[in-house]
Amino acid sequence: KLLDKRAKEEIMNHAVLVLSLILIGALVDSTKADIAWPEYNQQCRDDAGPPFLDDGPNVKYHAGSPAYPVLAQNGDCAEPMKDACEKRPDAKTAYLEGPISCGGNGWYCRIFNDEANGWDNVNLNGDVNFGQCNSADSFDDAGYDQDGHCHGSDDESTYYWWIRDHWHRQYNGKVRCCCGWFEGGTQPLYGRRIANRCDYRRKVTREENVNNCRDANEDHNMGFDDIGCDQQYRNQIGQPIPEDDSVCWEIERFGFTEDAAPFPTPVVAPVTAPVVAPVTAPVVAPVTA
Repeated sequence: KLLDKRAKEEIMNHAVLVLSLILIGALVDSTKADIAWPEYNQQCRDDAGPPFLDDGPNVKYHAGSPAYPVLAQNGDCAEPMKDACEKRPDAKTAYLEGPISCGGNGWYCRIFNDEANGWDNVNLNGDVNFGQCNSADSFDDAGYDQDGHCHGSDDESTYYWWIRDHWHRQYNGKVRCCCGWFEGGTQPLYGRRIANRCDYRRKVTREENVNNCRDANEDHNMGFDDIGCDQQYRNQIGQPIPEDDSVCWEIERFGFTEDAAPFPTPVVAPVTAPVVAPVTAPVVAPVTA
């Protein structure tokens, strides 16, 4: 009984310690200084969501949402997001807003249906626009478009505006983004090994009257259209596309929804599972035996 009591006390003390560390981490994240980002307004008339200029200085459109960044097992942010994770209050803000670090080579993102994991696509399936370069359909038809929604740009400042727009369009799913539009990095989109087509978002410059911009996603003739997958990569058919995780990052539970319960603080969530589970198992097992 004495051993059982001591074991219970040890478990309780450890649980309190872990909870305290989590709360301290959350407090640090919530009080961390932020940078002025985005640098200026690039929101066009047809962009979905509330007017950007109506946001307060500490207002995040994604606050309280279930979205969370996919971090490394040690809790680190993906390489293109490390600088943003240092500058922004938390990893969730960094991944959903940037600034991204792709060496000036641009970026592209693919949104995949994630209903298999319980995340409703809402409007995603109504605007799928690309095929992965690992199916015969994608290689045989440059216009095949049933694998998800792809969008990118050669200008990294557009990332914030595309994410915000497609979030409010409710193109909900799992997002995988990578560096490199025309060139740069190990898997630029124009390498024709990843996707058979992809939409483009142009930069709205500081000198432009943003009120005259209808849609930065259209009317520029810059999309990756009618190009298709390079036939030299047909050996990828039926196989996962070999990708370089060092130039990519992912977001789970992406997209606006009024129904989902908030996910725990994204920086805390990946940490609690590996810390708590290994501790409870070895302490409880000897007692029950």
